[in-house]
Amino acid sequence: MSEQNQPNALERMLAVMQDDQGFPALSSTISEINKIVASESESAGKLTKAILQDFALTNRLLRLVNTVSYGQFGGKINTISKAVVILGFETVRNVAMTLILLEFLQNKSQATQLRDEVLSSFFAGLVARQLSNGRNVRDKEEAMICAMFHKLGKLLVTFYFFEESQQIAQLVEQGETETQASFQVLGISYDDLGAGVTRSWNFPDRLQIGMQKISGERVKKPRDELDHLIVTVNMANELCQIAARTATEDKQQALNQLVQRYQETGNISEQQLSKALEQGLEEIHLRAGALNLQTSQSPLIKTVTQWSGYEEEPEPETAKDQSMSGITPIDDVAEHNAEEIAKHDPEAILSDGIQDVTNTLVSEYNLNDILQMVLETMYRGMQFKHVVAFVRDAKTDTMRARFGFGAGIDQVLPKLHFPLKFEPDVFHVAIEKGVDIVIEDVSAENIASKIPDWFHDVMKAECFMLLPIMINQKAIGIIYADMQQANTLQVTPRQLSLLRTLRNQTVLAIRQKQ
Repeated sequence: MSEQNQPNALERMLAVMQDDQGFPALSSTISEINKIVASESESAGKLTKAILQDFALTNRLLRLVNTVSYGQFGGKINTISKAVVILGFETVRNVAMTLILLEFLQNKSQATQLRDEVLSSFFAGLVARQLSNGRNVRDKEEAMICAMFHKLGKLLVTFYFFEESQQIAQLVEQGETETQASFQVLGISYDDLGAGVTRSWNFPDRLQIGMQKISGERVKKPRDELDHLIVTVNMANELCQIAARTATEDKQQALNQLVQRYQETGNISEQQLSKALEQGLEEIHLRAGALNLQTSQSPLIKTVTQWSGYEEEPEPETAKDQSMSGITPIDDVAEHNAEEIAKHDPEAILSDGIQDVTNTLVSEYNLNDILQMVLETMYRGMQFKHVVAFVRDAKTDTMRARFGFGAGIDQVLPKLHFPLKFEPDVFHVAIEKGVDIVIEDVSAENIASKIPDWFHDVMKAECFMLLPIMINQKAIGIIYADMQQANTLQVTPRQLSLLRTLRNQTVLAIRQKQ
């Protein structure tokens, strides 16, 4: 089959994958996250919104960034908003995409071979992260995601075209290269398939280039930082491959050959390769609980562990206590992971969010970041349909929506504004008197006349609450939260107290900035 047929092969395979129930959603989420991070005009709130659409992703991302792996950032992170502020757009993007792919591929099949393919890619990412140390690599997380997605084409074929993947494996056993065999069976190589999919997912150019495969017996000296990234990604994948496929007695020879292959790329030794492999194993055990990875049952991990001679040593309790302040112990994560993802504890989420805001207020902060944390905490904790912050606009003499979370919020926000001039409705009563208001049913006989027309036109919610933001007895904003159905806004006294605390933290944040 000629190279001219590759686009047709790519389109055909993408069409088959798009027919799967989960693949379009996977593609849509990853594509949206990449678009947001690539745009200089997008805010942290946009990325937070995209992640918050997926409840399981939100919980797993927060769990992962609170393991020891990210402990250098200090303190516990309880909101996606704060994760974006502390870790940065690109790191959160990379962590989110790792979680999305892992979750999707693990759910695809329970076959041990398929699970090991996923673990193999993830492990290669962790090893690349370790090999980045001391090399001219800009971002370790970037190296990790490039290494993890390095074999994306092979992963997708294994899941969607299993019989074809077996045919390719047989051809490789007969002496063909994997590239030749995959092209022969599919009409496109694994690498070109992976590249085609990542383009459709709006992967930035750097990541697409970083995923490229290096051919030839000897790897040339890197010309720039991007070359160093490509070298690190390829070295990590090759190291993991020889550890998984080479006999233990041939370990020294295999490592020596890898050193020879990469000797022109910079100082690299067998000891460094062995150390990166051991640290990768340590890291995968560390993250296993947060990611729900069954490493103990993985033939791949057992093989690599034996090959490397790695022995996991438990840390002394005293060392843990000193080094893990504010960080979730991995044993706790592993034990409670499944239950916690399914469980929803409003008061715990509200309390954790309050702690995030408190910790942020004692350092240099951006007021918009505080508002995002407050709204996200309310949205996640109470599972509101929408949460919106209105802010007084002196130029237009209106209250105008600035931030929000919830279904279709980007379309709704520009339409949410009302004049400050008093009208006999609940919004003006709240901001004029500084009182918190809960409307359980907008169509109730004694309430209907006090609901403004603009609200019905834009929100179409049947119950909502208003928490005005008052400074010196003047409303400078108002927090709005709603539910779709009437009488479903069930807020306990304790929850109301926590919601008011979040509102009061907003007041404090504004006062401090003034």
